[in-house]
Amino acid sequence: MFSSTIIGYITDLKVLKSREDNSLFLAVSIAVNDPFGASCRLRFTNSNGLLAAYNKGTLVTGHQLILTQWNVRIASIKTHYQKDDQFVALKYPEIKLTGVRATIGAAPRPKPVDAASQPEEEDYLEF
Repeated sequence: MFSSTIIGYITDLKVLKSREDNSLFLAVSIAVNDPFGASCRLRFTNSNGLLAAYNKGTLVTGHQLILTQWNVRIASIKTHYQKDDQFVALKYPEIKLTGVRATIGAAPRPKPVDAASQPEEEDYLEF
C-alpha cells in the first residue's frame, strides 16, 4: 500500500471481458520512471471512467495517468520469466495493482505530418 502520487504514461490498453459476469473492463499498463533512472511497468484494470474515456477515443497510448489513491495494493511483482529452463530478467519489472484511482493527465503530443502526406493545393475543395 502506498500513499503517494505516481505519474506514468500509458504503454498498452486492452478491453477484456470478465469471466464471472461477462462485463467489460480496461487493462491498463503504464511506464513509470523513478528519479534514479530506473523504470517499471504498472498494470491495473478499470471498469468505469478510464474504460468510458477509452471507448470515446479520448484515452490513448502515450496519455499521462496520475495515480493518487491512498489504499492501492500491490497484487504481484514480476521481475523474471522462464525461457528454456532459465530465468531471464525483464527489461522493465511489472507491478500489478488493485484499488487504483487514476486521473487522466496530459495527452500525448500529436505526431508531425510529413510534407509528402499533405494534400496538394488542387486537392482542396473550393467553396
